[in-house]
Amino acid sequence: MKNKTAVFRRNYTNVYDYLYQSKDYDKESDFIEEIFKKHSKSVKTILDLGCGTGGHALILAKRGYKVTGVDRSEEMLKAARRKAKKAGLKIDFHKTSIQDLKINEKFDAIISMFAVMSYQTDNEDLVLACKKAKQHLKRGGIFIFDVWNGLAVMTNPPTQVIKEVDNRDERILRFTEPQIDVINHTVNVNFKVLKIKGDKLNSETEETHKVRFFFPQEIKYFLQIAGFSDILFCPFLKLDSQLSTKDRDMTIIARS
Repeated sequence: MKNKTAVFRRNYTNVYDYLYQSKDYDKESDFIEEIFKKHSKSVKTILDLGCGTGGHALILAKRGYKVTGVDRSEEMLKAARRKAKKAGLKIDFHKTSIQDLKINEKFDAIISMFAVMSYQTDNEDLVLACKKAKQHLKRGGIFIFDVWNGLAVMTNPPTQVIKEVDNRDERILRFTEPQIDVINHTVNVNFKVLKIKGDKLNSETEETHKVRFFFPQEIKYFLQIAGFSDILFCPFLKLDSQLSTKDRDMTIIARS
């Protein structure tokens, strides 16, 4: 396993939920359950790969599923554990990379949301991630994940973005500057986050997140190598729609 540039460290994790407070995890969990109902016989146990601060895991646990969460960031897991404890939910969280995953249990479904699989930027990492998912699924289990859609990235490349949110009496500013590598199908997403109170700069942190965009046929190939079948593609949150060059986020559904 290669050394990875540290991402989702303490300073960035501390503002993560504020930056994504408008993200509709309930709607996304509805979408996940819609996939379950249409493409799976029965789902009771879920493994959440790259669970982050628990956005999907907590909601699905509240809905009655037995959820296990995995993330390589200890800071993200600390936040997820705090939120689960506060909500009175029993969720097992494990600190590990997907490639090093080893849980003595097989699941009805595995999810990996919010472009977690796009962080698997090397071919060998993605193949191993798919194989690990296959190893941890029951026969007939379902693997659901989303990635950056190369069809859309190449047609409409990501641009600089400034985002501002409020945290009580403090303002959080995030500057995003993407640098695309068309040969390696990756984007270096450079984040600079400022926390400002009044006219005073309280903190400044920077992280670079290297993410990969994928094309449908290469994803299909990696999944087939890992032993998956019945591989389907759709736009994120649009199960019955055809994927197009306008859909930045691509959802993949594969059966074990």
